[in-house]
Amino acid sequence: MNQEELDHILQQHQLWLGSDGEKGKRADLWAADLRHADLRGADLRSTYLQGADLWDAVLRDADLRGADLQCANLWGADLRDADLQGVDLRCANLQGAELDTNIRNCRSFYKAKFTSNALPWLILHPRWAKFKGTVQILPS
Repeated sequence: MNQEELDHILQQHQLWLGSDGEKGKRADLWAADLRHADLRGADLRSTYLQGADLWDAVLRDADLRGADLQCANLWGADLRDADLQGVDLRCANLQGAELDTNIRNCRSFYKAKFTSNALPWLILHPRWAKFKGTVQILPS
C-alpha cells in the first residue's frame, strides 16, 4: 500500500470517528502491507488490522484503543507509549517489538509470539497467569 492510499484511508477513518460513523469509513487494513510505515501518533482507534504486516512500523504514541491486531506481524515494531487499551493481539507476532507497560492494557495476547525482552512487561498484564502457558517467548 502506498502512502497516498494509506493517507486517504486514515482521513476517511478520522471522519468516521468524528461523526460517530455517520461520515467517512472505518479503516479496514486487513492484511495490509504496512511494513516500515510511520504511524507515529496516528489515531487508529477501532481499526481493523487483522493479519496486517506492520514489520518494523513506527506506532509510537499511536492511539490503538480497541484496534483488532489479531495475527498481525508486528516484528520489530515500535509500540512504545502507544495506547493499547482493549487491543486484541491474539496470535500476533511481536518478536523484537519495542514495548513498555502499555502491554498491560491490551485485551488479549493469547498465542502471541514475543522475544524475552518483553517478559518484564508481559508479567504486568492482569491476566498473565491465564495467558502465560499459551505465549511463545523466544530469545532476544
